[in-house]
Amino acid sequence: MGYLRSHWYDLGVIPAAAAAAYLAVTWQGDDVLLRLALLNYIVIFWHQFEEYRLPGGEPAITNLASQPSDDGPSDRYPLNQNNALFMNAVGSYVLYFLPVLFPHVLWLGFAPVVFGMSQVIIHVLITPRQIGNRVYSPGAGAVVFGHLPVGVCWFVYVVSNGLLGWVDVLLGVVLLAAFIRGVMLGIGYGVMKDPKSPYPFPEDEFERSGYAERIRRK
Repeated sequence: MGYLRSHWYDLGVIPAAAAAAYLAVTWQGDDVLLRLALLNYIVIFWHQFEEYRLPGGEPAITNLASQPSDDGPSDRYPLNQNNALFMNAVGSYVLYFLPVLFPHVLWLGFAPVVFGMSQVIIHVLITPRQIGNRVYSPGAGAVVFGHLPVGVCWFVYVVSNGLLGWVDVLLGVVLLAAFIRGVMLGIGYGVMKDPKSPYPFPEDEFERSGYAERIRRK
């Protein structure tokens, strides 16, 4: 588990590459909703890689800038290696993968599409100011060039074809609320948040790309 906690965002290249290869081979035969679900699935792994590996810095950005707290050491509170793995794994392997399995169950697609698009608020409008960079924060590239265009295409397709009903919207909102409130806030930033967590971010991961130092200097 130690290796997984330290490299889950690197290992995401495997399912992302598999999805990309499938798309490349079957593009002409796939229906639009499946293509968009697969593209969004690929983008979530890009998003995670961008946040935690290249350029990285999400642990420091979360614990020093976005959610700073004096209740625990910043290398493990409120975000630690364990809850970071849990929240991101549930997001990518459940929330974003279900629409790949059931692309025409629109409420399953609605939740990750809206979640991905909404992150433009965090990654483009809020976080850059918190870290002293008014242009970029790790994850913004995947949001602006991935989640946002895929989401727009999804909404244009389902609305223009009269596919999206109010029941889909309602169930999609419920699913998204359950993920945010239950998985992220209830478990990730609830049960698994621990100022004495035995799973701190190692120095090289926490200090990656200099965001921690930049935030401390503010």
